[in-house]
Amino acid sequence: MSMNRHIEKAKELRSPQKCYNCAETIMMAYADDLGLTESQAECLGCNFGGGMKCGGICGAITGGLMVLGAKGVENPAKVNEFRRKIAENHDGMVNCVDLLRANAAKGGSKKEHCDKMIQEAITLIDEMV
Repeated sequence: MSMNRHIEKAKELRSPQKCYNCAETIMMAYADDLGLTESQAECLGCNFGGGMKCGGICGAITGGLMVLGAKGVENPAKVNEFRRKIAENHDGMVNCVDLLRANAAKGGSKKEHCDKMIQEAITLIDEMV
């Protein structure tokens, strides 16, 4: 099976030349599906990177929730399942500041960590819709 086209698109958007934030990347990876231009998708995601620019909920999660909502997934149980599944992969953490701190403590690079969060969110979105 070929790699998920949304993940392919996200990898391109996260290349060192571009490197959009996590929420922008997820919104832009789904722009076509949602009838948005890349520029509109980028604008929608721009304030959600870095945990709403203040270390809050990871932008891969908030970006994912925006895409799920745009695709008609709004059932609280489904929405919570999305967040919970990501949290379970990260010792219960969903906040950018905590995720990055834990990653740095393990000697991980920020970009690789964020790329992985983005891929995780996209994989879940595509399973859920």
